[in-house]
Amino acid sequence: MGTWDRFFREGVTDRVIEEITIRNVGGVASASLKLNSGLTVITGESGAGKSSIVRSLELLAGKRSQASFLRSGEDEAVVEAVFREEPGNWTDTVQDESKDDPFFFARRVLSRNGRNRTFFQERQVPLSSFASVMNDKIRIQSQFAQIDLLDPSRQREILDFCGGGESSALLDALAGTFSEAVECERSLRTAKKKEQELKTRFRDGDAILAAAKGLKLTPECDREWERELDELSLQLAITRKTRDNLLQITGGASEQGLLDAIESTGLELLKAIPGEKAELQRLFNEGLESFQMFIKEISMQTGGLSVEELEAKLESLEKKTGLLRKLMRAAGTFSASAFMEWCREAREASEWLRQQEALSASLEEKGRKLRKEAGRLAAELRSLRLRSARALAERVNSHLSGLAMEDSRFSVQVTPLEKIRNTGADEVLFTIAAGDNKAAPVNRTASGGELSRILLALQLSLPDVSLPGTLVFDEVEAGLGGKAALLAGYKLLELSGKCQVILVTHEATIAALAQYHFMVRKRGESPVEVTPLSGEDRVAEIARMLSGDASLREAREHARKLLFSQREKGGAPVPDNLEIHPVSGGKN
Repeated sequence: MGTWDRFFREGVTDRVIEEITIRNVGGVASASLKLNSGLTVITGESGAGKSSIVRSLELLAGKRSQASFLRSGEDEAVVEAVFREEPGNWTDTVQDESKDDPFFFARRVLSRNGRNRTFFQERQVPLSSFASVMNDKIRIQSQFAQIDLLDPSRQREILDFCGGGESSALLDALAGTFSEAVECERSLRTAKKKEQELKTRFRDGDAILAAAKGLKLTPECDREWERELDELSLQLAITRKTRDNLLQITGGASEQGLLDAIESTGLELLKAIPGEKAELQRLFNEGLESFQMFIKEISMQTGGLSVEELEAKLESLEKKTGLLRKLMRAAGTFSASAFMEWCREAREASEWLRQQEALSASLEEKGRKLRKEAGRLAAELRSLRLRSARALAERVNSHLSGLAMEDSRFSVQVTPLEKIRNTGADEVLFTIAAGDNKAAPVNRTASGGELSRILLALQLSLPDVSLPGTLVFDEVEAGLGGKAALLAGYKLLELSGKCQVILVTHEATIAALAQYHFMVRKRGESPVEVTPLSGEDRVAEIARMLSGDASLREAREHARKLLFSQREKGGAPVPDNLEIHPVSGGKN
């Protein structure tokens, strides 16, 4: 849940600091500040140790720590605060048996060995959780924080505070719609990229798959077919040689072979020999018959596939092997097993592409509707921002008039952007114009004193729900003096009616306005002391701030007048008898 949603849900609560305990931070060895609602000032000489108090408050607000924050010679520092809370407001972050307890305890421990710890209700929590919760309870406004607050990147957020729940609802709806539209576009881009990759990789996939369909592939078929080709080629060669030899012996249908020649030649020889030839005739006939049986036996043993059949089978296998090689080259593979895997992926790719065509069309339609809705929400948010800008400028200018800046005109410019973002389609810029001068960005033209007053006017102009329980101002009156400083003090007093305000200041007129006053001082090498002031002690401190010498009668009389005058204007509750009645003896 965002900060502003939490504020709108909870509403304004009494979330003030009851007490702060500091040990070993900067120059402070040990100090305890019992605080109240309203305006509290912390004063003291330059170098007295006020920065140690501010540093402690910053640590309490969740700021990152440094080893240099620890007091010299000490190994551990502690800042602890007790908040007065409406029961249950903090239990979303901290679950504890004492959830009905109206007090909230926060503690930050720094160690020189780096083992820093943060606690809520004595339960250790991560620093990120601590900072998130404490940022809603206490915020520090220094001269540097002013610049951060008035940076253009923050000004849109400030303006949106003024839109209240309506602005929060629109921002949530726009952020959700924008996020969904971005995710839709991302899915579509991813799908398009994959589609292009698949189409490139399987460019001729359908034709290759169709050609490979009748090959009856197996993972080792390429090697098996190569071996079969070699065997068939050898068998064909042997069969051809045998056939040629047999034809040479037996002759063809119209030619005389060697066997015929032997038979006719033998008969001629028998005729040519005189005398008894029976034995020769027998030998000749037996030899001729044996040779004929030899030829017959050879013919029977080679009577498998004919040369023509072998040639046809070899041709078929060569075509099949050649086709496989061609398909593997087209697929960019080098083995039958790799080609079969490619074919499997190609079939899956083909199916994915077929399904993705409908899905992409659906995503495009969804993206179009989301962009249209985002545009509608951005336009509605712009209308609200324009109304809020006019109202905010009117409230700020009203407060600036009370801060001696009557001649200055504050305005909020809402400029349309070409592209819609998750925060809308507007650029928000705070401007200020003095006299007849042209309006210019606040963070470029305002002086330090003007910036302080503009910031204060903004704080007073924002809805109460945007304020934390405690606001700490660190010398924000720097650059102001005289009437401007006094008027700024009145505005701080007014702001303290909305939240607890703690002000570190050197300005006596502002310090005199406060309901509660602490003085920070350091004597020689002793640790920093933090003392609540009342009665004549407070008169003396105001006199010191006025003149530099608390003993001057004129300065003390001036201090009394300041303190008494503030009582009539809702400032410090100064008693009639300063000598005996303390100014900060009780709590609101």
